[in-house]
Amino acid sequence: MSVNHDYDRKYLRSIEGLCKITCLLCGFIGFLCIACSSVRLSNFRGCFYMIVAVVGFVTTLALFVPRYLRLGQGWRLDGTRWSLPVHAALALSHFIASGLVLSLDIGGYTAAAFFGLTIFSINALEAYGSYRRSRQRDVATQTV
Repeated sequence: MSVNHDYDRKYLRSIEGLCKITCLLCGFIGFLCIACSSVRLSNFRGCFYMIVAVVGFVTTLALFVPRYLRLGQGWRLDGTRWSLPVHAALALSHFIASGLVLSLDIGGYTAAAFFGLTIFSINALEAYGSYRRSRQRDVATQTV
C-alpha cells in the first residue's frame, strides 16, 4: 500500500501562496522582535502584539497547509466565503496591535510594528481579493 504525497507546488509560486509565506515569516520575526526587546514581557502592548502574532501565525498556517497539501478537496467548502472575514479580522487585529506597539519609542517594538503593518497590508489585499471573487461569483451565477 503506497501513499501518494501530492503537493501543490504551483500554489507556492502563486500570489496567494507567496502572501501566506510572507505573512508567516513577518509574524514570526515580529514575535521575535517583541520577545527579544529590552522591555519586560509583562507590558500590555507587547503581550497584545504577541497574542495577535501567534493567533495570526496559527490562522495563516491553517489556511496555508491544507491548500498546499491539497487536503479537503472533496469537501463542499467555499473558501472564498470564510476567507474574507478571516483576512479582514487578521488585518484589523494586526493594524491595532502595530499601532499600539508603535506608540512606544523602542527599537524592537518599532521593527515589530513594521512587520505587523506588512502583515496588515497583505491581509487587507487578500480580503479585498476574496471580496472581488465573491462578487464576481455572485454576478456570474445570477439568472435573468
